[in-house]
Amino acid sequence: MPRSIRYLVAMGNVLAALIGALAVLGGVGAGAWLQERREHERWQRGEKLTAAVNFISATGAIYDKRLMRSNGAAQASTTDEAADWIRAQDARSTLYLLCETATVDLAEGLIHSVRRAEPSAADGHHHETLDLLHTFVRVLRRELGVSD
Repeated sequence: MPRSIRYLVAMGNVLAALIGALAVLGGVGAGAWLQERREHERWQRGEKLTAAVNFISATGAIYDKRLMRSNGAAQASTTDEAADWIRAQDARSTLYLLCETATVDLAEGLIHSVRRAEPSAADGHHHETLDLLHTFVRVLRRELGVSD
């Protein structure tokens, strides 16, 4: 076999190996990127879920304390209620940073409804607050991809 043909065959083999190596590197890079994206989405979903649970439990605690006062129960300490408000605000901040606009708007509506709740609130306000809570949970479940 002439030298020039052996040279071309060798160069063809080198080129094929180089293309194969580049394809493998591209596949590894794409796989790593997809894995990182999946892990980020899993982290984000977990943060949303934690924030939602904290938000719902804090706003529920505040609302329950206000309703208990309307039923003549001893007034909860302002320190306890302040701690609940801080917990609700921290969770609300996380929801603002990570959730979709519709979810954030419902969280905002719920916190304002709880804030407006007075010990002498009528049943209409109570139902409005519960409806907001149910809607918030439904929209959040959809955002988190939780089936009904």
